Amino acid sequence: MAARHSLRKAVPASLFAAMVCAATLGPASAFAQADPDSLSDRIAAAEAELGEAQAALATTYDTFTSARHRFDTATRKAQEAQREADEATVSARAAAKQATEAQGNVDELASASFRQGSVIGSSLTTYLGSRTPAEMMERSSLLNALGSEHLDSLGTLQRAVDEQRSFEATAKTSLREAKDNEAEAAVAKTEAEKAYTAATDQQESAKADTDRLLAQKASLESQLADTGAAAATVEGAPVPSASGVVKPTTGTLTSTYGPRGGTIHYGIDIANSIGTPIVSVLDGEVISAGPASGFGLWVRVQHANGLITVYGHIDQALVSVGQRVTAGQQIATLGNRGESTGPHLHFEVHDNGQKIDPLVWLRSNGVDI
Repeated sequence: MAARHSLRKAVPASLFAAMVCAATLGPASAFAQADPDSLSDRIAAAEAELGEAQAALATTYDTFTSARHRFDTATRKAQEAQREADEATVSARAAAKQATEAQGNVDELASASFRQGSVIGSSLTTYLGSRTPAEMMERSSLLNALGSEHLDSLGTLQRAVDEQRSFEATAKTSLREAKDNEAEAAVAKTEAEKAYTAATDQQESAKADTDRLLAQKASLESQLADTGAAAATVEGAPVPSASGVVKPTTGTLTSTYGPRGGTIHYGIDIANSIGTPIVSVLDGEVISAGPASGFGLWVRVQHANGLITVYGHIDQALVSVGQRVTAGQQIATLGNRGESTGPHLHFEVHDNGQKIDPLVWLRSNGVDI
């Protein structure tokens, strides 16, 4: 019988309704003569329903995460723009001071020339009344009358004035960007708060729905086993061979999927001692093995049907990218790296891009955890 871990088949609602009725009308013995293929279809319907519930909850959580990301990004940009504005303002003030000093030098040279009765000095009389460095530079028609020393002083003045104007423009632009980003951050914060409230409100009802669907699926699988059509389990195997899914590690479940401390915890945490073996839950190909932001070190495995499993905070990766692994094969050891408060495995399941509840996924595939 094909493995049923994808939870992605589209099944008509009427079929699922029939499954629910059949599951609740009587004991499993009533299905002793049931058609195994019909039971398989009902199990597939239960899986599809469960997958839809998981996807809906993941979408709610992603709405919050997206809004929170926009808020964080806008806040960071606002802070960077404000910092740039402050730095530009300081630089503009320094340039203004330099320009004022340069104007004083030019005035002093012009006054000296005037007192000596030179033609240059008499031509510079109009400079002495300039109110600002910029105003002095605008009277450029007299530059040809100046000697090299005067030109050097005026060159210094021109550069100082240009720098001042440039820094003032930068400060103005940065301040405008800071205000725009602050406004965007405020909107994103409001959206994130609403989305987080919606996520926490949905958490309990979603748990009740998935618990109900898991129970229905388990009941149908028990009925299928009674018909003798279920694949025989291998003695000592960690999970029923029909699912082919293995528990990722041993230990204590310390944290589950969902809202936690103002953020979304997208995985489950299983605590144990450092060095405890971590195995791949399914056959697949390693797509990451090494450093990861927040996780310290991780391993990611790509499986069939768009499924990816994530193993974070590991102590050591025992596989490499591109390596094929089988269900139950050790891929890492449990650790305490990254943003971790104690030795544990952070385990995630990504189903075609959506981070679904790993606990529900494991239990739906016969893994007792």
